[in-house]
Amino acid sequence: DRWLVGGASNAGGAIISTLFSSCDIHRYTRLVNPHQLTDLDYYPLSSRGERFPIQDPLMEPRLEPRPSSDARFFQGILEGLARIEQRGYRLLAELGAPYPEQVLTVGGGAVNTGWAVIREQLLGVPVTRAKQQEAAFGTALLARSSGPVNIEVDL
Repeated sequence: DRWLVGGASNAGGAIISTLFSSCDIHRYTRLVNPHQLTDLDYYPLSSRGERFPIQDPLMEPRLEPRPSSDARFFQGILEGLARIEQRGYRLLAELGAPYPEQVLTVGGGAVNTGWAVIREQLLGVPVTRAKQQEAAFGTALLARSSGPVNIEVDL
């Protein structure tokens, strides 16, 4: 009841790198205003099809309307990703999982403090950059906590 190792959504930070250069990402990150959310209702998929929290292999990305401000478009995508995350946690809670009390985050988006504040507002819990940023670290902790494992390997 403590770990969600990777989300199953087809939405994620990859959409940002397909739409914006790294220079633009840094520029627009500084312009994100997490205390003034946009009214944009995006579902930022990298390609057609979604697995979770909506199961729809034909679902199309929703990135319209595109505002004239690229910074606002960028923030709208961050908000869309946070809403998908919110919907996923709510669905898991409806199915009996505990709603998270905090979210520890890793990856490229973990350094975006504006996005963290947006996520905190929508999720209703603190979103903190994990001290250990190696993605495999959490998986290793899970494996370690599961008890003795005997694996026979035929080399």
